[in-house]
Amino acid sequence: MLSLDKVYIWRVSLDRSTTNSAPHIATWRAMLSAEEICRSERFISAGLCHDYIASHAALRIVLGQCLGISPASVQFAHGPVAGDEGELTRAATIKPTLLFAGEQGNQSANLHFSLSHTRGAALIGVARDRELGVDIEWQRPLDDLHAMARCAMSSLELERWLAMPPVERTQGFYNVWTRKEAYLKAIGLGLYRNLQEVTVPVSASPFDARSDEAFLVQDDHIGSNWTLRDIPVNEGYSASVCRESCGTFDLAIEDLDICRLSPVPAQANK
Repeated sequence: MLSLDKVYIWRVSLDRSTTNSAPHIATWRAMLSAEEICRSERFISAGLCHDYIASHAALRIVLGQCLGISPASVQFAHGPVAGDEGELTRAATIKPTLLFAGEQGNQSANLHFSLSHTRGAALIGVARDRELGVDIEWQRPLDDLHAMARCAMSSLELERWLAMPPVERTQGFYNVWTRKEAYLKAIGLGLYRNLQEVTVPVSASPFDARSDEAFLVQDDHIGSNWTLRDIPVNEGYSASVCRESCGTFDLAIEDLDICRLSPVPAQANK
């Protein structure tokens, strides 16, 4: 049983040197819906196709474990984001949820989840009764770092970011980005929102939110009832989670080995 006071996080390695085998990919692909397979085939890059298949199979494995069903039996629905009346919610994107069907409905009705993947890694978050969003980013070098910062940051964020030592600014930028993106995914709007209308904490080092207002999101259109926490990940990555709440919440973090949890059928080894 998932605790109401925790957000459950699974870190998934997408290292292609260990996961890019045809039998494993075939096994993961068999877990996906027809819609997911169609989306995976839109990628021109074989690597991006691989990451999509592996990360979405990992999500199904996690949700299947939470619901007590097989990964392939997990069903998703898409609908408008819930919220107050107004232009913001009317323009909202659709956010995937669990489809309430049969016995699964009683278990899935209060289960919320979020998936993010980047080069070499994926992140899955699950919570009961509260919306959430997760984001993980590989910190690729940016030649246009300052231009990106000016486009993505609010005036207060930019002021704090420019005050940082130059050597810390790349790390600081990605920390801001993942915190902000985790929030936008939690409310279901992603990059459809004006990023400059949202303010999150600015720092080069990760933080651990403990009932401190400094870790609440400031949004020009939505009340500050969203709390952020950073997630420990490998060097060269930034990761954050945002949950619907004004107070602290605990994290339960696991590393998910999708190769071990999705064994290749015997005939595939022949």
